[in-house]
Amino acid sequence: MFDYIKDILPKIRDIDEEIGRIRLKKIVLHTGGNAEFFFICDKSVSDEICMKIEDVLRKYLPASFTECRVEVAKIVADPELVSGEIFNYLKSQFMSIAGGIKKEQISAMPPENGCCEYELNVDEDVFSYLTANNVIDKISAHLYENFCCLFKGKVNSIGKTQANGEILKQKVNSAEYETIKCRTLHVGNPVKIWGEDIEGTAIYAADAGYAQGMCCFAGIVTSINQKETQKGKTFYIIELDDKTGKIQGKIFMTKEKEKKIDKIQIGTQLICRGDLSMFNGAPSFKISDVSFCVFPENFVPEERESKSVPEYYTFVKPEKLEDMSQAGLFDAVKAVPECLIGKTFVVVDIETTGLSYLGGDKITEIGAVKIVDGKIVDKFQTLINPEKKISEEITKLTGIDDDMVKDMPTIGKVIPDFYKYADGSIIVGHNLDFDYKFIKFFAKEEGYIFKNEGIDTIPFAKEVVPRLKNYKLNTVCDHFSIEFLHHRALSDAHATAKLFLELVELKKDLPDFM
Repeated sequence: MFDYIKDILPKIRDIDEEIGRIRLKKIVLHTGGNAEFFFICDKSVSDEICMKIEDVLRKYLPASFTECRVEVAKIVADPELVSGEIFNYLKSQFMSIAGGIKKEQISAMPPENGCCEYELNVDEDVFSYLTANNVIDKISAHLYENFCCLFKGKVNSIGKTQANGEILKQKVNSAEYETIKCRTLHVGNPVKIWGEDIEGTAIYAADAGYAQGMCCFAGIVTSINQKETQKGKTFYIIELDDKTGKIQGKIFMTKEKEKKIDKIQIGTQLICRGDLSMFNGAPSFKISDVSFCVFPENFVPEERESKSVPEYYTFVKPEKLEDMSQAGLFDAVKAVPECLIGKTFVVVDIETTGLSYLGGDKITEIGAVKIVDGKIVDKFQTLINPEKKISEEITKLTGIDDDMVKDMPTIGKVIPDFYKYADGSIIVGHNLDFDYKFIKFFAKEEGYIFKNEGIDTIPFAKEVVPRLKNYKLNTVCDHFSIEFLHHRALSDAHATAKLFLELVELKKDLPDFM
């Protein structure tokens, strides 16, 4: 039926004037013959209209699909929402220039005749990058995927800003400026080898992805390799390790450098200055000035500051969860345990391509439910494109295959929304260490640092209900007669939430935090 989408949409629009502009956002096909269709529209759509849309869609579904469900979300191209969406998109997709754009530099007009106009007022360097890479067209295409509207944008140059390292050190204003503050370290006794003198302050190698322009990096040389360009010109690639990470820099030869390059050996302590840019999503460091230095022997990296909590949900929005099973959990006879009052818990579960994020495994689904004052109130769920093939073994275990995730957001786009969802909560999970480490790893790559306290329901269950044959989620849930679809993130999270409430009810207290 995917080939007939263009034919189906006009028939849907003809159902009623109430529908207005409507777009198909995504289709989710479940095993067992269930199909879910998610649309966005610029007007509110009644349940009756949704049923009529379902009738149209059923005609195009294969006979094997017995159930069809339609959800229509009203999303209007409000100027503030559009500006926020553009800002977030530039941050996530164009890291090399993200630090040079503030939210107030983006403006949008209310839609008129089905078209929303927006503009970016940026400095000369950012202007050049945006125009050279046709970024405005990419922004418009992205907006079209998220709003029922056409978009027309333009970019204006407001002059050239001073190109120095100071921009890297400015503090984050969480309300309007979402770049990450680069951490710095100080080395002793810089002695020039070539180039200009260098002061003893350098950016952490671990923060290279958040910097741009003229920067300094310091560390111990771990490798040095001679290379040649396609034109036969010699250059060197050196690698510096500063205990936060490693960064490679290129040194292009001059007569002065050729005479002094032998002074750089493995184990040499250096501070280097040069131009840092992003190439294919990775830092590219072109070294111009090099000095010996004394790297601090007892250097302990400071903990990175997190980005502020996003103002809006961008890709995944929480939905109300009607949990009928909890109606009898804490009834008039059983009051909600006092330890739950005034507290918020986010119970989370993930599905992955494997067991090791360090080995390249990725998250394929995240599901979570929120508990407020002892009541399950809403849910957060999405499939995630791991940008790698899902093995047959994982597909058999979870039911998630490559086709299901190919049009889903990547983890980098989902993390900001989950960070917002989990803000101010205690994280709960069954074998939480596994899920939380995956989430923390990919969140850190996006500049979000999770510091939420956590509760693992495995040791909690061992304490409250000892002598079970094992403490797998299905075993413990069977003990409490909690039914769920195992190895799907939202179902597992929902079951874990109900298990957590049962355990708290028996103990009348919370367990120790992780």
